Amino acid sequence: MASKSTFAIMLTVALVLMCAGLATSATRCPDCGSTQVPYPLSTGPSCGDQSYRIRCDVSEGDLYFNSLNNTYPISSISQATQRFVIQPPSFLNNNSTCVTADISSQGLQLNSTLPFNITSGNTILYLNCSESLLRSPLNCTSTSLCHTYINNSAEASACGRAPICCTFRTGGSSTMYSIRVRDGGCQAYRSFPNLDYSLPVSRWPAAGVEIQWVSPPEPLCGNQADCDSSSTCMPSGTGGVSRCYCNRGRHWDAIDGVCALDDTCENRGDCDDSKRTALIAGLTSGLGATLVAALIGLLLYRRHRRHKEAQARLAREREEILNAGSGKNAKVFTGKEIKKATHNFSKDRLLGTGGFGEVYKGILEDSTVVAVKCAKLGNTKGTDQVLNEVRILCQVNHRGLVRLLGCCVELEQPLLVYEYISNGTLLEHLKGQHNGDLTWNHRLNIARDTAEGLAYLHFSAVPPIYHRDVKSSNILLDEKLNAKVADFGLSRLAEADLSHVTTCAQGTLGYLDPEYYRNYQLTDKSDVYSFGVVLLELLTSEKAIDFNRPPDDVNLAIYVKRVVEEERMLDAVDPKLKSGASKLELETMKALGFLAVSCLEERRQDRPSMKEVTEEIEYIISIATHKSTEDQ
Repeated sequence: MASKSTFAIMLTVALVLMCAGLATSATRCPDCGSTQVPYPLSTGPSCGDQSYRIRCDVSEGDLYFNSLNNTYPISSISQATQRFVIQPPSFLNNNSTCVTADISSQGLQLNSTLPFNITSGNTILYLNCSESLLRSPLNCTSTSLCHTYINNSAEASACGRAPICCTFRTGGSSTMYSIRVRDGGCQAYRSFPNLDYSLPVSRWPAAGVEIQWVSPPEPLCGNQADCDSSSTCMPSGTGGVSRCYCNRGRHWDAIDGVCALDDTCENRGDCDDSKRTALIAGLTSGLGATLVAALIGLLLYRRHRRHKEAQARLAREREEILNAGSGKNAKVFTGKEIKKATHNFSKDRLLGTGGFGEVYKGILEDSTVVAVKCAKLGNTKGTDQVLNEVRILCQVNHRGLVRLLGCCVELEQPLLVYEYISNGTLLEHLKGQHNGDLTWNHRLNIARDTAEGLAYLHFSAVPPIYHRDVKSSNILLDEKLNAKVADFGLSRLAEADLSHVTTCAQGTLGYLDPEYYRNYQLTDKSDVYSFGVVLLELLTSEKAIDFNRPPDDVNLAIYVKRVVEEERMLDAVDPKLKSGASKLELETMKALGFLAVSCLEERRQDRPSMKEVTEEIEYIISIATHKSTEDQ
């Protein structure tokens, strides 16, 4: 009995400590029937965050989401991803017509001032469309996925009598807050979240529209009584309101709505060393100078040995990772090999110099031409940047990205060895530093190659990778003018359970996402913004920042946005491109320009994803290619 009692007391203490580590700073709403209502969603005035209101039908235990013009049932909620799925309306007249019931309110319309938007994971099928949609960027071809749906779904059988239908992946600025149906456009729609296109229609998930909510800030408060012991009511500095800010040693967990304890040892790996150092300091405080000197010598020796062991371990690990993740066997080069390949880093082999390091041309013993990037001696940031690049590039190998052949940790500064791309940067070509002009087709292909590389980083790398310094000088061209994205020194791996990475704003003026600059939250949409500027450079042949332009037009993104607002998109296009261009080519230039502007939206939620940008560029190229073939 005594042992059981002791166990019960220990268990109680453990539970109390666990609860203390997750002290609640916000009130979660009660369940709606059998469905949990996670924070910050609110079904009443005394729980959740009032900006995140949904409705609970207490009698039936069902949840509903109110749009600007309709109410939709909520079929599922995921707290971890901060998303829920709403059920779209059925077709009118028991599926005998291809018109959805919410056509009277022009489909699904979200309030853009609220923290909800349609996710990029939805596949939208627009049905019963007019011929005007054939001129849109949607995929309205006979092989579009919507035809597969119509031909294999009893629900949409009536839509077979309306031959024009279109497929679209959401995420662009025109669809983040609406799925529009109307007379003269498309009269019906179906949405399928996270659809696997390889599955037959019979195995598709139930129709629904996936909605995501923005991570909530700390709860509002009028005084300290509105906060718990883990937080303090303080002015927020915006809107004249106060919020329950977490006390020192805690951080705001927006998913659970709590002030969680900080893990002070997280990502440091030095907690044991700190304790050991404190212990040594206490033990040696009363000893003489001789013992202190001996201990210092011992510590220095151990540090040197650890450094050598870590260096050897790093070499082994990098070689294993490189060989496991690369199409060709990559290796860890010796210092001797690198010195020989670069003529001992001879000045005549210097390709370029950046803020953190230098790049040399090298020729290996098997005659392979390589580019060798090394950090400047004594430059700690340069060393960190190069090592970060090793960590990033060991995980990816894609045709739109410069390939890492290997690395060297043997010399004093770390080195990276890349495939050699011989035809300069996109910036140099746009500035006319290479012979020959980039044709419109060249520029479209460069845009596609670059977008594919970035989309690969965002959607195929595990975890996703944010490049963080997308610009025309980091896009290399080979002899066939194929583009490859380079320079991953500022790149960051995304945490699997976070929507963003918090980091100091770094990048290049003119390409930097303004929202990232304001809140230091790095997401894939930060790369989308930078790529939008690259698209404008391809269209205009202008620099991202040019003080030779009028003061209001120094920033290329701001200049083109103004031109677009004045409905003069083609005025910004490079005159050399417009000269002799066909009507179709001019239309594709406008289409790429509008795509670029959508990438430059102020709110990152309004920007398309890189996967959607790639699909749109492919569509523009297919139009140009198809028409060109017809003309022949």
